[in-house]
Amino acid sequence: MPLYAVTPVLGLNLNEWDDTQRVPLGTKVALTNGGDAVYCVSSGALSQYGLAGINEDFDVYMMTTALAAQSDKLGFPQIAASGGRYLWVPTGGSDIKVRTKASAAADTQLWTTASAGVVDDATSANALKLDGIVLVATAGSAGNGAAGIEIKASWPAIRET
Repeated sequence: MPLYAVTPVLGLNLNEWDDTQRVPLGTKVALTNGGDAVYCVSSGALSQYGLAGINEDFDVYMMTTALAAQSDKLGFPQIAASGGRYLWVPTGGSDIKVRTKASAAADTQLWTTASAGVVDDATSANALKLDGIVLVATAGSAGNGAAGIEIKASWPAIRET
């Protein structure tokens, strides 16, 4: 089911990026999936469905364990974009997807990985826990879940301790 904004914002399109900034960075809208989205600028290439970090300047980038410390918020871009693009990034709700390692299990603890934008249910060296996010279904055997696995993100956060 496509996501739509509940909050009216002129020209808002959750399924496209733009070369031109249309609203102030950090503008937040409520979504029909019970979550919200924030307006960001990509600081590098974004993969569709990748786990993203969002910093205090609303720069969005593919999350890795190494980048977790600079992230103020987690997001889940549902479209791909190259660097310097403006886009709406969902930050919670249901009916959104994330990339996973192969065979990540539903309803289990998720962790950051060294792979940009990819989560896993198995921990590795220095991995950090991702709270408030669960996979709705188990990932298949395809590596890095390019098709994305549906999640419920009620209060996505990185547990750094």
